[in-house]
Amino acid sequence: DDELRFRDADALVSAKVRLNDGWYFHAFLQYRFRQQWQELKRYANQRGIEIIGDIPIFVAYDSSDVWANQMLFQLDSEGRPHTVAGVPPDYFSADGQLWGNPAYDWDAVRRTGFRWWIERIRTTFQLVDIARVDHFRGLVASWNVPADAETARDGRWVPGPGKELFEAISMALG
Repeated sequence: DDELRFRDADALVSAKVRLNDGWYFHAFLQYRFRQQWQELKRYANQRGIEIIGDIPIFVAYDSSDVWANQMLFQLDSEGRPHTVAGVPPDYFSADGQLWGNPAYDWDAVRRTGFRWWIERIRTTFQLVDIARVDHFRGLVASWNVPADAETARDGRWVPGPGKELFEAISMALG
């Protein structure tokens, strides 16, 4: 429903009440997973083993990240992607790759002081010791394609935040 899609406060409260049992069940599962993961990480770390994790640069359109932070992505007035991520044509693929992940609105992300990215990195380092940013090239520039395109051919390179993002993360997290 539009009220939920656009995070209307009353609709969210109503949905939480209506979905109460399922909501608490999934919250409990996540809580238990986190407990067990922390035990595993502590066990590994005590034995000199570090856990390596991945931070994909792009997130899925139907993710909680996009739903809860719509203003950080290039979405239209209906909350649907206006522009999506991909890869330009090359000798592997004449059409390029159309990934379909919503493109960031880097100006909006910048206006928040990169808060979402900082929290994403902070949370990742609670779970792993070393993190790899998957497709990090997209932080310098990403191949953005109109969401209604059939291939990635019609995309263009759009500058990302680059060093500015990493400086903000470093300032916040050390």
